Amino acid sequence: MRVSFSRFALVLALTGISFSATPSVAEFRCAAEISYRWVKTPEDPPPVPPGPPAALEKGKKDPAPAPTRPPPPPTPEPAMVKMMGIERSGADEAAAKAALQVEADKQRIRASDLCKRDHESFGSCLATKLNNRASVLNSLSFKTRQELEKALSDECKRQQGTCISVEVSEAKCSEVGGTKAGGSPPVADKKADTKKK
Repeated sequence: MRVSFSRFALVLALTGISFSATPSVAEFRCAAEISYRWVKTPEDPPPVPPGPPAALEKGKKDPAPAPTRPPPPPTPEPAMVKMMGIERSGADEAAAKAALQVEADKQRIRASDLCKRDHESFGSCLATKLNNRASVLNSLSFKTRQELEKALSDECKRQQGTCISVEVSEAKCSEVGGTKAGGSPPVADKKADTKKK
């Protein structure tokens, strides 16, 4: 039993020495943002009131000109929704960018699904909003619950549209952590710490 414990202690000590002797190397961290663009469905123009009758009665003047159709509403501008920021690390900048690209591809699919759920499917939008507020809805009176459900329904109607694209911002990479080979990590000044206390 003593022999195996002493071997374990020896291995542990040698491992500690080998880790402390190895120079630490800085790693790279890359970050990007995932967002999507969507455009609101244009609202239908108001109905045109019916025009005057075609035949004129005797003795009456010409009818007023027929009402003109109002101009169509302006085409809505696409909106950008920032979904999330992603960050990945690697031993060098190329490895960090590669890891970031893999994660960006996964999150791109998620952003597309989220956009479709919130903007292209009224049923999915309403179901998600009701599910997120289920605990609140269950605690309300019937009338208040009905009003809240109507408000959520109106909110989903207002945000109906078409998803255009999912975008990933350009990766921003920086060197973080560690020290360069041969250097030592900075040591905190103990005297300054004791004076602060």
